[in-house]
Amino acid sequence: MGKRIMLNEFRADEIARAIDTGEVECAIVTFGSCESHGPHLPLGPDLFVPEEIARRVARRAGNAVVVPGLPFGTSLHYDAYPLSVTLRYETMVEVAADILDSLVRHGLDRIIILNGHDGNIPALEIAARRVKDRHRQATLVYIPSWWDITAAKMPDDMGDWSGLGHGGEGETSITMAVTPELVRPDLAVRQMPDDVIALGDFATVIWDIEELTATGATGDPTTASAEKGERMLAVVEDYLVELIGELGRLGWKYDRRR
Repeated sequence: MGKRIMLNEFRADEIARAIDTGEVECAIVTFGSCESHGPHLPLGPDLFVPEEIARRVARRAGNAVVVPGLPFGTSLHYDAYPLSVTLRYETMVEVAADILDSLVRHGLDRIIILNGHDGNIPALEIAARRVKDRHRQATLVYIPSWWDITAAKMPDDMGDWSGLGHGGEGETSITMAVTPELVRPDLAVRQMPDDVIALGDFATVIWDIEELTATGATGDPTTASAEKGERMLAVVEDYLVELIGELGRLGWKYDRRR
């Protein structure tokens, strides 16, 4: 059996000792959602994917522990299709802040926040800023959207829309790599938002998913593959391993003036 990396698999005395000795130096906290991603995907990629990334990163980093992911998020804009379990923004802020506060109080004040769902982005930033205000010694590093990493680093691997979307090429590919048994590629349908709604370059349209798609998914999942998904996992994993390594070399003090 390899080294344990999941927080809830430790005994209380073990995790306390690991934190005190520096064997566990940081925590990776994941946030997801439970919502429709179209007929071809399960409801849970927004949790399955960041948790798998976190596990891979923790194994390689050697000094990280993975906090059990929150399976629910703010999915008000995806609620038109079954079955979204959605939290209010106020609830999401408070739950996330409570999780982060708990870690800091027990000595895990070096935290990577890895988000898997677009609806969580504003709530998690508010929560992290509140916790930072309460615990000035804490180092909180927020990854609001892992998919932006793959879009930036894999431009030649993806098709329309840089492979993005909700249940599109990228998310379908990475879910095929993580939980292939839950994916039905034969049910995938191309649904490009640009075909149905005008999106300004410098404006954010506050849309509801029903305005964009008839399936609950957007993008082009018909071009997805498990091979692309494995490359996506590797790209995000490498980025986070390098990030944690650099933070470790800096003593988790990102202020270069010190």
